[in-house]
Amino acid sequence: MTLRAWVVGLAGLAVVVGGAALPDAAGATRTATDRSAAVAAEKPAAHAVPTLSSPPAGLRGYPLWDSWHRLGPFGYEQAEYLVSGTATALDGSRADYTTRVIVTRPQRQRDFNGTVMLDWVNVTAQFENAVDSLEARELLLREGFAFVHVSAQAAGLCCSPLTPQVFDPVRYAAISHPGDDYAQDMFTQVARALRGEGRGLDPMPGLRVRRVLAAGQSQSASRLYAYVNENQADAGAIDGFLIHGGGEKTFDAPLDVPVLHLLADREADPSPPTKDRRYRLWEVAGTGHSDYFIGTQQVQGQGARVAGRPARSRAGFDRLIDEAGNYGQVVAPLQNVCLVAGATMPMHYVVSTALHQLDAWVRTGRRPPLTPRFRFEGGELAHDADRNTLGGIRLAPIEVPVATYESTLCNLGGITVPFSDAEVQQRYGTFTRYQRLMARATDRAVRAGWLLRPDARDQVRRVCEVRVRFPAGDRGRCTSEAYRPPRFGG
Repeated sequence: MTLRAWVVGLAGLAVVVGGAALPDAAGATRTATDRSAAVAAEKPAAHAVPTLSSPPAGLRGYPLWDSWHRLGPFGYEQAEYLVSGTATALDGSRADYTTRVIVTRPQRQRDFNGTVMLDWVNVTAQFENAVDSLEARELLLREGFAFVHVSAQAAGLCCSPLTPQVFDPVRYAAISHPGDDYAQDMFTQVARALRGEGRGLDPMPGLRVRRVLAAGQSQSASRLYAYVNENQADAGAIDGFLIHGGGEKTFDAPLDVPVLHLLADREADPSPPTKDRRYRLWEVAGTGHSDYFIGTQQVQGQGARVAGRPARSRAGFDRLIDEAGNYGQVVAPLQNVCLVAGATMPMHYVVSTALHQLDAWVRTGRRPPLTPRFRFEGGELAHDADRNTLGGIRLAPIEVPVATYESTLCNLGGITVPFSDAEVQQRYGTFTRYQRLMARATDRAVRAGWLLRPDARDQVRRVCEVRVRFPAGDRGRCTSEAYRPPRFGG
């Protein structure tokens, strides 16, 4: 993903010690072989499937990159599995492998929406970042998705300090990755295991899987783009793709499943996209390739957890998400640190909407809305007088700005430059007017179908923090509690 992630990892590395154990396979006494027996009896599998097993407790007693917060209060649980099998590369060569996955799943069938999201975790920093799981965490938990950290690539498993085989060589002694030529088939086999076709332990005990989606950001997006072109037609194991921050806008053959392509400012390119009915392009104005919402969770959540700190409580989760969701309305030091956080335009809202819409597209066939393209001048991304991006999906903070979003200043990162209090006052006059404009812009995004109603309420709630930037006589009253978003996509 970004060099920022490497900085984040090093920040906590010096104090890494053992921590509290999480269950490796909570409740996983029923095997995937049991669950898939009826399917196999009707039509024996003609493709490779893996075997799932539990790793040993190891030196630390918990997985690397497990949840930084407790899952029980959300009705969720988590288990790590070793995944073993024989993978085939595109040239036909075969190799044995053992990798790992971390499955985060609802505890009860009634709370499960039937969809598993596989996160092809990013390894650009030479360790793993489950970017879309972090960006969409609130959506995934509230809508009942299961989501899976998939260690598909070799660089994420060994041999930098923050890789499993170095972090806990006992727990992960069995891991053996034959190289990234085999990663795509390994990913397919993980998808089949989540569908109940694997052997050994069942990764979804008591839950009925109906759909499997795949998501990946940056380098992982490029990997998924290659997967769609090279593997999907034959594998048929995945029902839809979120390709986020990478890949191309055209494909080698007609798509057989939905693909939602989500791009930030850094990926702005005026070339036309495919007209395939199973493709949607969403470009989000003012967003960084990596952002504050990810970086804050990594620094204060994942970093602490890797260092052996216990998982945060529900209240701790709420506090950290509240801090991470800063859109530039509150001045914070990390807004100026490109490779740690920096860009605060809330891409996480659109990632959440994209997954929600992709899931609905797969379930119902109803396509997500068409959205405006970025605007370009002379082949370059166009900007307004505040140096903010023109065109694209426009969330309220860029429609009613209190900051400049220098989204591409650091290539993979970006910074946020808040307006001074005097600039905010001159532009909006009173807090009441600013609040009214933000609510209207938020309503437009909800009606357009690119901002979910819970996230709209969150957006308007955060507006109240701007009151302090106005003189006492111009602060008015915060009315966020009375805000009611309009019909989504209405």
